[in-house]
Amino acid sequence: MMCEGTMKTLKIGDTVISKHGVAEILKIELCEKPGYKYGIDVKEIYVDLVDRCVFDLNNGHFAYGDQIDFVSV
Repeated sequence: MMCEGTMKTLKIGDTVISKHGVAEILKIELCEKPGYKYGIDVKEIYVDLVDRCVFDLNNGHFAYGDQIDFVSV
């Protein structure tokens, strides 16, 4: 059964909060398993897959998916 509405996504250019502060996403890599550092480049990801991703941020840092929070606009 399909869920009503659309699934939430996170994409390049979105703003997130990490231990390094507020930043914009420059790159998303979807990894095979959580905690892996390298994966395939994607432009957008469903939020239920965020834990399997590594994000390059515009503040010079990267963060694993479990280290970020989404900023509501």
